[in-house]
Amino acid sequence: MKETILSTCEKTFLVNALDENLRLDGRDFKDYRDISIHYGREWGNCLVTIGETRVLAQVSCDIQQPKASKPNEGLLHVTVEMSMAALHYEQGRQSDISVQVNRLLEKCLKESKCVDLEALCIVAEEKAWNIRIDLNVMNYEGNLAGCCSIAALASLAHFRHPDVTSTGEKVIVHSHSEKAPIPINLHHYPVIVSYALFNNGKYILSDPTYLEERVADSLLLLSVNSYREFCGMHFEGAPLPSCDVVIKCSREASDVAIWLVKKIKDALADDLKKRSEQKSVSGLTESLNLDHILSTIQENLKIPLKPDTVKAEPHEMPETRDIKMEMELDSAESDDESEVEGTRDAEYVIMNIGSRTAELVKKEEADSEASVEEEEEEDDDEESEDDDDDDDDEDEDSSEDGDDDDVEIIREIKPSESIAEINLSGDSEEDDVVVLESKYKK
Repeated sequence: MKETILSTCEKTFLVNALDENLRLDGRDFKDYRDISIHYGREWGNCLVTIGETRVLAQVSCDIQQPKASKPNEGLLHVTVEMSMAALHYEQGRQSDISVQVNRLLEKCLKESKCVDLEALCIVAEEKAWNIRIDLNVMNYEGNLAGCCSIAALASLAHFRHPDVTSTGEKVIVHSHSEKAPIPINLHHYPVIVSYALFNNGKYILSDPTYLEERVADSLLLLSVNSYREFCGMHFEGAPLPSCDVVIKCSREASDVAIWLVKKIKDALADDLKKRSEQKSVSGLTESLNLDHILSTIQENLKIPLKPDTVKAEPHEMPETRDIKMEMELDSAESDDESEVEGTRDAEYVIMNIGSRTAELVKKEEADSEASVEEEEEEDDDEESEDDDDDDDDEDEDSSEDGDDDDVEIIREIKPSESIAEINLSGDSEEDDVVVLESKYKK
């Protein structure tokens, strides 16, 4: 599966936001995202997150023969796995970004003499400890090299290898119950600080996101330790017009390195304190939160509105403008609250319209409609009662007239004669109005 192509609209939107001194996630140009370090139950296991970038590190060791060129030193290997970061990274195949990060970490840890490799030698030219750092990238959302460097240093400082006893011919490896494990000696903590450069170094973004890295003109990676010593540099992209940008970034990177190393040491001290007090170590279960470990979950990006970005009218003073903005914001918030309360307080009733249809109507409207229908039914009942009274009066009048008047006999029907047909005519629903038509056989 190929990587999603970056659209021109996204590039233009990001660059226009930088012209307004804004980043898409609301940070300043020098701000870092939230960093968290969680240690597992085993030695050398940790999970490091920088924003949405997550790296799981695991350190392991075994005994091997040292190199012939360095017979008194141990071995150190770093591997970066990207198959879990995204769908376009294939398992078992090294991508360009994984090879780049792997080489940067090896230079940062080996060439800077960060790890004391001589202390890992057991028997010269025969046996030495081989330290392996496995970095599994769970999600890639920018500044991957920086996150991997923090994870590698945190896991190395946390790892403990078994104690060894050498009797000349035999080498005895003691378990953790027999002898306390030995930590790895680290001379210093070199971390990688990333910068994204836009418009020939006019805009310098610290801790860039994945989108910012793809849109940036060039990327600058600096490896600095807490003593303000530079251990490496990597630059890619368009060339810079001058070296002033690199000098400016190096000064900022030294301050960032001190802050990052302090976070690593604080997290390590907290974990060691829990273990020394014989408390139950929860491990990585503390990070099992949907907002912290799953790569499919992302927080909504919020861009805060700053009053400085709002242009004031020429005739308004800054103080009056600020007061006016506060009043408008208060009124808008009150209107929104009133609307929300109105919608919450409103009760709805289901009104049946047909056999399979219904309508959701507010309770007030439903009550008004019901009252109107009741009034109409009462009017109809009164009218029907008036009609019945009139009909009864007419029947009484007709009966009285019939008693008074003489009855005229038109024809006499004998019992032998039969009525052929009797038809009911008239469709009136009233019972007292019925017309009978008779047909006689002559």
